[in-house]
Amino acid sequence: MKKIFLDLDGTLARFNVRNALARFETEKGFFAKLLAYKGIEIINEMAKKGNVYIISASPNTQADIDKMTWIEKYLNNVPMENRLICRCGENKAEYLKNKGIQIDKNCYLLDDYTKNLTEWESAGGVGVKRLTKVADNSTCKWKGLAIRQLAELKGAVA
Repeated sequence: MKKIFLDLDGTLARFNVRNALARFETEKGFFAKLLAYKGIEIINEMAKKGNVYIISASPNTQADIDKMTWIEKYLNNVPMENRLICRCGENKAEYLKNKGIQIDKNCYLLDDYTKNLTEWESAGGVGVKRLTKVADNSTCKWKGLAIRQLAELKGAVA
């Protein structure tokens, strides 16, 4: 069975607010208040199979709590054990390997950050770039799979 790993910031949650990075690191409740992108209900439906994971980077414990609140609000079908938070700057594939999750060609990562996707593919997985107004592919550094709408994910990982 394919495993689908999803980033949150800028991928599922609208993370294009003014001074977002600075606010995210210090403002209690900041992430929990972010809106979800259109199509989040499709992802929540996909999660019922048990093969959807959240892998999100966070700067601190308060942000961890806020992210878990956001996940519960929008993606409550993702099992608790599939809700994973690493630290900002940490290689997501390495983090998962340290948790005993092997990355292979059946493991997909949807992320808006090319560096994360490149590291993922180096570990043996398949990267899928999330293109939004904030995180596009105008630099053309990402040559792999890409989607604009969350609804496209189901077809991309089929």
